[in-house]
Amino acid sequence: MNRSILSAVSFSGAAALQQFVRSLTNLVKALRHRREIKHLAEFDDRMLKDIGLTRNDVSSALSEPLTHNPSWVLVRSAERHSRSEMVDHSAKPARPVVPFVTPVKRCA
Repeated sequence: MNRSILSAVSFSGAAALQQFVRSLTNLVKALRHRREIKHLAEFDDRMLKDIGLTRNDVSSALSEPLTHNPSWVLVRSAERHSRSEMVDHSAKPARPVVPFVTPVKRCA
């Protein structure tokens, strides 16, 4: 009986330690991503547009709490921008770039 209580306590302690390590790893990853996003803030607007972001996207990612990974804000922003820039296929079809060539009938 005493042994089962000890194993339950040690299992619980291992689970708590595992959760602590996971939380610490996530915090380190979030801080590393935050540092990389601070480098993005140094880009000019044209460079940010090339990667599908705006200066406001970078600012909002950096305003996230320290415990959250700010890179997910940028991923969602880039996806939102790319969806808004999609071409509307319901519009009038464009003229083809290469004209259609009809076969020439030859007289025999």
